[in-house]
Amino acid sequence: MAESIGSRPVTVEREIPAAYDIGNLAVMDTTMMDSEIMTSKDEAKREEYIQSFARDSAQLLINQILALPVVTGGRTGGEVNANDGVFVKLPEPTTRLPREKPVPVPKPLTKWEKFAKQKGITPKARNEGSMTYDEQKGEWVKKWGYKGKNSDEPWIVEVDEKGEVADDGNPDKKKKKSSK
Repeated sequence: MAESIGSRPVTVEREIPAAYDIGNLAVMDTTMMDSEIMTSKDEAKREEYIQSFARDSAQLLINQILALPVVTGGRTGGEVNANDGVFVKLPEPTTRLPREKPVPVPKPLTKWEKFAKQKGITPKARNEGSMTYDEQKGEWVKKWGYKGKNSDEPWIVEVDEKGEVADDGNPDKKKKKSSK
């Protein structure tokens, strides 16, 4: 390359104006490339031409970005600090980029899911969850199991021959043993 980086012009003139999508940081330059240089056998000359063309297109994009309003300091979600730097807020993209694969199709409902939806049946575990608020302790505890809300109940209870259980050791208060 014969030119140094500092001697290249900042403004770029094109015969056909380029289209910009600043939100996607893209420039669509429809200017025709020189067919003689692109088909020449001299690979170094062709490579230099392609690099200069790409540099000019990048310069067009940078010029458009620098024309946007500037915001100094102020990171999003944090304190404003003047030492954060200078920022440019990019507009929303105008070009929709294609997907590699088609949009996934939702799976059809099974017979049970259709029936449950029609009757308003929902799984119990999803509605209630496994945690409950214990007002005595003032915290969330499991409903059952180790350190659960039911851990205060005695795990073994004496039962008389009639199948009755004494409540809190008071023989006057009796209740039937629950059968599961």
